[in-house]
Amino acid sequence: MNTDTRQQIESALRAFSGVDLRTAAIGLLNTLGYQSEKTLDLGGSPAAFLEQFDTNPDRTFAKDKALFDDWKEIQLLFQLTDQELGEQNKLFGENEVKQGLMNSYLFFAIELNQQDYARGKLIAIARQLNRVFPMPVTVLIKHGELLSVAVINRRQNKKDSEKDVLGKATIIRDISLLEPHPGHVQILSSFALQNLTGIHNFDALHAAWEEILNVELLNKKFYNELS
Repeated sequence: MNTDTRQQIESALRAFSGVDLRTAAIGLLNTLGYQSEKTLDLGGSPAAFLEQFDTNPDRTFAKDKALFDDWKEIQLLFQLTDQELGEQNKLFGENEVKQGLMNSYLFFAIELNQQDYARGKLIAIARQLNRVFPMPVTVLIKHGELLSVAVINRRQNKKDSEKDVLGKATIIRDISLLEPHPGHVQILSSFALQNLTGIHNFDALHAAWEEILNVELLNKKFYNELS
């Protein structure tokens, strides 16, 4: 990781303490090379999120497991599809979120009321978000002066190809927004689009992310930096 990339990520993390959640979260993702015009403004309201998305009886959202009462704010940042990852940007591309588009990533940001949360509690939030949507959801969770990034691996249901199964959860937890640890910055840099090769569609990106999200690999990178 070069000095410029490290400084850009550190600056994007510190911005969470100075600007609104939506601006800071999109800024961090943009720093990592991810951007899209496909978005939906919920106004930050948790109630608006439920009204908009908790409508499928087959994908129930458990408010208690999601720590819903602790949600201070939620923002749908954007949806990333093949259109954004293609080599050529379309001049007149669509900018609406497609809730049924499985081959895409949805990025959310949530701010919680407290700072200290156990790993399992944060992962439960990500799992409940993923239960609402058919596509993978990545969530940036701001809690106090810390940021956690949670990703849930999803695979096709072996009995029903039209459905998927929520798999292993990976979380980059308790990233300091004021003094980020070099190990955390290194891991975030691993996800930077400019550091991945051959990414021209969702399937290629998903495969690259699955490799990075290998828990053993993440632990090795972090503890090497720590030592």
